Amino acid sequence: MAGFPEYATPPVVELVLGVQFAPLPNLTTGHYGLLWQSLGDQWANPADAPPLDDQFELFEPGQGPNPGAFQFRLQPVRLPGRFTLEHRDQQQLIQVQQTRFHLNWRKRDGFYPSYRSLISQFEDTYTRFAEFVDRSGVGKLTPNQWELTYVDAFPQGEYWDTLDDWSRFLPGLFGTLRPADGLALERRSAEWSFEIVPRQGRLHITAQTGRTTDGDRQSLLLQMTARGPIGRGGVESLRQGLDVGHRVAVETFLRVTSDEIKARWGQKS
Repeated sequence: MAGFPEYATPPVVELVLGVQFAPLPNLTTGHYGLLWQSLGDQWANPADAPPLDDQFELFEPGQGPNPGAFQFRLQPVRLPGRFTLEHRDQQQLIQVQQTRFHLNWRKRDGFYPSYRSLISQFEDTYTRFAEFVDRSGVGKLTPNQWELTYVDAFPQGEYWDTLDDWSRFLPGLFGTLRPADGLALERRSAEWSFEIVPRQGRLHITAQTGRTTDGDRQSLLLQMTARGPIGRGGVESLRQGLDVGHRVAVETFLRVTSDEIKARWGQKS
């Protein structure tokens, strides 16, 4: 998409493009094998995982975001679970369950291939999944939610030494801490939620320390998840929603990061 600068070495380590839909009632674990076969030999390493909870961004009174609330729910085990396939390049991952289809890009040795490239791959694989659903009789594919997630990693020792340093390269998110004398900061995390006006969805941001899947260094992991409804007052199409999510996530990221740190990534355009 036009309008945003591109960088040679951005800190992004994962991008997830996804769609949520009404449950496919006839989908079974046996269909997962048939789906794998239909996608071709470039996909391998099948694995099972617990299903992801359905998410809905609602805007009626009392239905706003409350990501910090503790919820205890007794629910029956939902079968089949989540099915994953890894691309032979080991950078892409397909995730499928009764209510979701996701395509993950995960940084390994290569560079971030850009949103334009990944959205094309997502649309291609999702079209093939939709065709499989249609001919397999597992149910009607009715999308209800789009979702996009960026994960950026800022390793300790490269971007920061102490937790107080986060404000230097993320001034739009963190201010300067002024605790009482004799205190040393040991743990830091934060989360924010923003409405994508007018009621197109929400952008959720979390910041916490952790390690990437292939990293051995402690990092600040900054996750931005944008999602919203398809129809029902939201966007008209899945692609429109993903484009909206990409725009707000990237624009917000560029606004909260310092000019000094962006210069380190080597702007290409």
